[in-house]
Amino acid sequence: MTNSLPSKTKVNAAGRLLRGVFGPNADPISDWGDISDALDIVEAWRAAHAGPLQAASMGLRSRVNTVGCWGQVSQRLKRVRTILDKLQREPRMELARMSDIGGCRAVVTTIDDVRRIQDRYQSRAKVRYVRDYIADPKPSGYRAVHLVVEHRDRLIELQLRTKVMHEWAVMVERITVTTGTDVKSGYGAEEVNDWFRAVSEAMAIEEQGLTVDAILAQRIDALRTRAWPHLHGGQHWRKG
Repeated sequence: MTNSLPSKTKVNAAGRLLRGVFGPNADPISDWGDISDALDIVEAWRAAHAGPLQAASMGLRSRVNTVGCWGQVSQRLKRVRTILDKLQREPRMELARMSDIGGCRAVVTTIDDVRRIQDRYQSRAKVRYVRDYIADPKPSGYRAVHLVVEHRDRLIELQLRTKVMHEWAVMVERITVTTGTDVKSGYGAEEVNDWFRAVSEAMAIEEQGLTVDAILAQRIDALRTRAWPHLHGGQHWRKG
């Protein structure tokens, strides 16, 4: 394979081939050369997002500064293994349309900060679409605003979170790492998923300056008790 950037048609074909090879119902493939070429294409496509990601990250920092709020900005390229995992979870997705191979994040103080940064993007940047998980949280309890922007013909995902939202997400990531189960994607014991949803609900209430009522507080305590063996007992988790 040459060092030139593969076409989106070849990128999509490579994604389909590797989805069939590495999926749970993998088809036997004898030509390992095809697999190697497909992996090379995926790596080249991933690398092609590095420059646009850097530009998007600089743009995010600029907007955080412009609105005059505190913000912590970070960026990352998805690993090839993570790209393949996502292709498995979303079998209808074409690799060339995957919008979060390159991603950057701003963690700010308040929801108002999130909205001001969001407004600046939607009024002045080439935003392909917005996912508002503050107005409509994910079933897991995840909250944030995701903007997909286009830089140099590449899709880059921007995540806007408050510190409270980020604290919840980091907690989920830690459980994912310690248990080896992708909790954030909905895998795991339902007891754990229920607990995380309830905790997110309470954190959202407190972030609005309100007080968590006794009923929700008691439910969180009860759910934590039910989730504890799954968090610390090393049990095999099922999909929630």
